[in-house]
Amino acid sequence: MRQFFRRATALTLALLLGLTPMAAASEALGDDLHTGTVSLAPGVELTRQIFWSNSKSDLRTERYFTYSPGSGVYPAVVYGDKVLDKQTLSAMAQSLESQGYRVVGGINGDFYDMSTGNTLGVLISDGVLRSTSGGFYAVGFREDGSAFIGWPAISVTATFSGYTLQVTDVNKTRTALSNSTPGGYYLYTDDYSKTTQHTSPGIDVILSPVADHLGESVDVDLDVSGHDGKPVERSEDQTEDRAAGEGETAPDAADSEALEAEERTGETTEVSEINATLVQTDQLQVGGRVSCVVEQVLESTGSIAIPEGKMVLTINKANNQWLVDMAAGLKPGDTVDIDVTSTDTRWNDAVTALGGFYRIVTNGQIGPNTGSTATPRTAVGIKADGTVVIYAIDGSQPGYSVGASLTQVAQRMIELGCVDVVGLDGGGSTTLGATLPTKDSMEIVNKPSQSGGLRAVSTGLFLIAKLQPTGEADHVYVSPYDSLLLSGASVPLYATVMDSAYYPMSDSGNVTWSISNGDGTVSSAGVFTAGEAGGAVQVTATAGRVSGQATMTVFRTPSSITLSNETTGAAVTSLALEPNQSVDLKASATYRNLSLMSQDTCYTWSADPAVGTVDENGVFTAGPKTATGNLTATAGGRTVTVPVTVAGHILELEDFEGDLTAFTGTSAASLSAETASDYVRFGRQSGKLDYDASAGGTAVLSSALPIAEGERYLNLWVYGDGSGNALTATITSQTGETSDVVLTGLDFSGWKRLSTALPENARTLSALNVVYGGSGVSSGTLWLDQITTANEDFVDETAPTVTLKVSGTAVTATVSDNVDQSFAAASLTLTLDGRVLDFQWDASKSALTAKLPAADGKLHRLTVTAADQSGNIGRASHDIQPASSTDPEAPGDTGPFVDMTTHWARAYTTYLYDMGVTNGVETTEGLQFQPEKNITRGEFALMVTRWMGLNPDDYAGVELPFADLASIPSWMLGGMKATYSLGILKGSLEGGQLVSRATETISRAEAMTILGRIQPKGYPLAALTFNDAASVAGWAQSHVQSLVGQGVISGYDNQLRPNDPVKRSEVAKMLYAIL
Repeated sequence: MRQFFRRATALTLALLLGLTPMAAASEALGDDLHTGTVSLAPGVELTRQIFWSNSKSDLRTERYFTYSPGSGVYPAVVYGDKVLDKQTLSAMAQSLESQGYRVVGGINGDFYDMSTGNTLGVLISDGVLRSTSGGFYAVGFREDGSAFIGWPAISVTATFSGYTLQVTDVNKTRTALSNSTPGGYYLYTDDYSKTTQHTSPGIDVILSPVADHLGESVDVDLDVSGHDGKPVERSEDQTEDRAAGEGETAPDAADSEALEAEERTGETTEVSEINATLVQTDQLQVGGRVSCVVEQVLESTGSIAIPEGKMVLTINKANNQWLVDMAAGLKPGDTVDIDVTSTDTRWNDAVTALGGFYRIVTNGQIGPNTGSTATPRTAVGIKADGTVVIYAIDGSQPGYSVGASLTQVAQRMIELGCVDVVGLDGGGSTTLGATLPTKDSMEIVNKPSQSGGLRAVSTGLFLIAKLQPTGEADHVYVSPYDSLLLSGASVPLYATVMDSAYYPMSDSGNVTWSISNGDGTVSSAGVFTAGEAGGAVQVTATAGRVSGQATMTVFRTPSSITLSNETTGAAVTSLALEPNQSVDLKASATYRNLSLMSQDTCYTWSADPAVGTVDENGVFTAGPKTATGNLTATAGGRTVTVPVTVAGHILELEDFEGDLTAFTGTSAASLSAETASDYVRFGRQSGKLDYDASAGGTAVLSSALPIAEGERYLNLWVYGDGSGNALTATITSQTGETSDVVLTGLDFSGWKRLSTALPENARTLSALNVVYGGSGVSSGTLWLDQITTANEDFVDETAPTVTLKVSGTAVTATVSDNVDQSFAAASLTLTLDGRVLDFQWDASKSALTAKLPAADGKLHRLTVTAADQSGNIGRASHDIQPASSTDPEAPGDTGPFVDMTTHWARAYTTYLYDMGVTNGVETTEGLQFQPEKNITRGEFALMVTRWMGLNPDDYAGVELPFADLASIPSWMLGGMKATYSLGILKGSLEGGQLVSRATETISRAEAMTILGRIQPKGYPLAALTFNDAASVAGWAQSHVQSLVGQGVISGYDNQLRPNDPVKRSEVAKMLYAIL
């Protein structure tokens, strides 16, 4: 990195730190909402101003430096190690700071070529021309820091071999002669890059500057020759030509990225003669001559190195042949004089200069360049008294700042007092940084719109100093120097005494605080509290003879109020809490998208008594019972209301799906796993309790199930045996004391939900006990399922809601429930065609994500199931369609069966074939499925067996009790044995005998019952509203309701037809749908 500037002498200037009250509306930008200004260094202030644009219905946020030259602070143009090197504004500032400079502030610079990094306009630093103007406007700074704006009109010529010839550009990309590019000679210094970057053949002349007679004046009177060696005809002064063309419209590009290639081209000013007194130098300076000796003449095919301290005069071979021959004719030892002149002699005094693509204000009037596109913008302007305004407005960020057009920036700069303004690079390049008082380094203070971090740019314009501490108190810096507050809000302020060089002093002494104007109070410790009235309030801190101010902008009525969780920061738009649960809420206010500082005590809090109470700090405590209502927070007449639901929870103690290790049997009671469907209430397994209370009167099953603190009820499902005995539970308290609670008298059979109140401080379910009731039946069998606790006496019979989405191979799903607020990953299952898939689970968001295997063009069924704490199961499924169709019932791939080509069940039967569930029937026409044929019990049993992934041969040893066993075909036998042994198929009683009727047609209700038995229990039971619902037998009722609730069965013309035979095609769809 290089930085260049002239001397920096210390000059004390007492500028008080302060913030002005809110100003009037800006015609350019909108209504002024807030203004804050802080003094950074002698002669330098930083202002932030926020406006509301009525036309955009959004904010505009600007920041700008006001710089008065001659106060020991000087401008410096910074670029990377070379002209083509790009760096972020922060990196440029760090380099300056590493060299011992105090960076007061900085801003991004000129437009540049995004592909090369080359600045478009002029670049002068330390009085040296680093890059020519390219034909664009610029801002120049003299040695004393004073500024001017204009068109540099810089001309560079090379005199050799008796001719004076125009140099098209210095340190710009070399071009060939064409209709769109000027070609000609180009000059490179070692500032440009390590190499010339050429990609085409040319003549390269290596020049070595001569160090003789430096600083002496040289009178020059030369005629400039054209491309043919003849003198250039004299024309009107190009400065006048430029002035005459200032009404032309420049392209309205937001930033360097938006510029088209042709808009980036330019060249130095062409002159017909040079008649001036120049200064002999060894570096390029406006108004100077560099005399050089030719070291080498190279006929290059591409890029060459630029030797340190040397120059390269070069021309592309695709140019005027006479010019090419002139360069090629040079010999080592020849002399070449490089003259740099400008028709505007102000540029002779420029020690720092930076190109500006647009001139948007001239002599106090807008133009010549204007534009209407709102975007981030950067500009530099000069007031009539010489004060410089270095300006940035953020944009492209709705809700923070929408930006401004060129015309609006011009209007705004005129409002700020500027009479001449140029526009710098904007858009994603717009960046402004400052070193705030008490800070040691520059920080970015605006919000650049560039995503992914700061944009690396070609140049930066900085205000820098080498002032040393003086120890002389000058003013007080109050931090924060500006704030936006809601009425009633408080903010602590801190005072630091600064010396005349704007360094903090070690001792601020006794500081007193006061309100200069506006409504509010400030404590002796510097804590400001806003009053009821809105507006700007100026707070003054005084330390001895010096003082300083901060401005607080107060808003009485916010535009909006939002609530969040104080602990997690998550937004709160509704509350779902358990009885007596507390949550600490934080209220936040905005005014027209501006965040306002506030505390919870600034708001008036209230809640419906039924749902709970809320204190002045926003701590809400739910009531003891289930209820619904609202909570509100109000400030300045604005209110936010959130609905509140207080509901009890249910916690699972034991679901009996595992190995039952939480229970320990005794000689009188033992527990084993039960999988027979009739004896399972939830899931696929329950606990079978065999007991004998004849010895001692009580059969005890020990357990070790922990109970969470605050639980008030114990719940479980029991399949009773009608013995008349009693079932009790032993509860151990927090202190180790035990007590028994009665659950039920066992005077019932079948499933029943039991609930009982828990003793205070219950911590463990230690045992379940069967107590002999004296009925003469002291032994028996019970089945147990889904033991839970709750903090309120209620029943949850609602299944979780599952949503499932698939995009390509990406799977996303969410789970919600009316009672359970969160789900563990273990309570969810993701399956593809019944096979379990891995997934990722974010419990905080109740969100599942997974990735599917690569598509194979076949039909697949993806399903997510979720079980809540009460055992209720919810599911969602997605059909991954065959490649040939987006509808399983649409024609497409004919599949393996010749009779399914156009059948509505084609996709399902193909799926069964691919899964190995059915092999079809070989006929003379080919392989058939025979979809309209009624299916028999034996066929159905075999299909279900295969569907479950069971091997029929594994059940060969099972003995069937059916009286019609001999009538069962051998190919059906394996399926019959498997389904019977698992309790799925039970047979029928006929004439007092159990028969299978394996070869008889199975009814739809019977098929639904068998399908229901192979599913886990807990799916919601839908009400049967079909016209023939009364025809569903009691033994099939729950299974039919479950399949309807899952969407497996939907009926036809509002008919279930439960007693009709089921067709093979219907079975295919049923089997697919239950996945």
